[in-house]
Amino acid sequence: MRIGYITKEDPNDVRAYSGTHYAMYQALKGEFEEVIPFGPVDHWYKNIAKLKGKILTFGNKKVFKFQYDIKLAQIHAKQLDEKIRKLKPDVLLGSLVSPEVAFLKTDVPLYLTTDATFPLLQDLYQSHSNLHSLSIKNALVLERMAFQKARKLMLPLEWLSKSAQNNYRIPKSKIEVIPYGSNLASPTENEVQTLINERIRSEELTFLFVGVRWEEKGGPEAVGIIKELNRKGIKAKLIVVGITPEIEEECVEVIGFLDKQDTDQLSKLIELYQSSTFFILPTKAECVGMSFIEAASYGLPAIGSIVGGVPEAVINKETGLIFDPVENPSKVADEISELWSNKSRYEEMGAQARKRYSEHMNWKSWAKRVKKILSKEVI
Repeated sequence: MRIGYITKEDPNDVRAYSGTHYAMYQALKGEFEEVIPFGPVDHWYKNIAKLKGKILTFGNKKVFKFQYDIKLAQIHAKQLDEKIRKLKPDVLLGSLVSPEVAFLKTDVPLYLTTDATFPLLQDLYQSHSNLHSLSIKNALVLERMAFQKARKLMLPLEWLSKSAQNNYRIPKSKIEVIPYGSNLASPTENEVQTLINERIRSEELTFLFVGVRWEEKGGPEAVGIIKELNRKGIKAKLIVVGITPEIEEECVEVIGFLDKQDTDQLSKLIELYQSSTFFILPTKAECVGMSFIEAASYGLPAIGSIVGGVPEAVINKETGLIFDPVENPSKVADEISELWSNKSRYEEMGAQARKRYSEHMNWKSWAKRVKKILSKEVI
């Protein structure tokens, strides 16, 4: 079976969408006879769409998302239709490309995966909270068209499945929930157990924070939790990756952005996942929670929040601890302290995190399930 893999960005770019497109591409190549990349998808008309947005938002504080421009979506669909006629794939899989595929005319079976629906983005993310009415209208129209056009939606979370059903009336029978994997190379089971054993002997708790938006991802809340732990007599520090906040606290070490395409920086990121005692992200906005999956692959218990897809990435009191985003830092610190005082429980939590990754949240499992669905559906 020849599969056409549609992404807006280049799937060979490790940095594109935090490496998700690349990881999917590699996993698909391991399962299918041939995977034909149909990305990047781009056209100069996007500059016209951007200009249109500036005109529409002139004199007000609304945000216009050119990505949802109807004319641009039609042009992208035409480009893709031409490639499809030329390359003749047996089936199409689009990743995060609802606007680009909404107007496709091809008869080649289309399947879609995405890490969010537009209504959920509006609910969670500040970047989608003040949109121009035309952007909202267009986004809903394009996503509905794409979802209806697809033979099946293969979504990573039940949370997304419910949104597709409730917001777009997509029948449950048309949706398959298949968890995503980690975008980092995974250690072996024995290596993970060794890491867990080493963490248990730590005299200082090291909390790893990975995020590019400090406030939105709960950076200040993470600092508050670490300070509370130290105040309670538990030596703890926070390591910040992805952003460089202006913060001066003895218990905080700021690493900044690490480029996964740079060998040395990637090695540094992996070393931090290996050596940390906990992963922490008290986020206020999260879809799939890829960094939580990365933490699980290293058997690293996670501290997260009851937001978006986090409760599906982290099982409370089994693979980590999750709280309300506005929970009192002192209470969170107390639960972490209680967990750490019970080393056998901590060890089991790390082992369960890794087990869940190995059995459910990895790209090999994802690709195998995708192949099974496509092989069964496509005649």
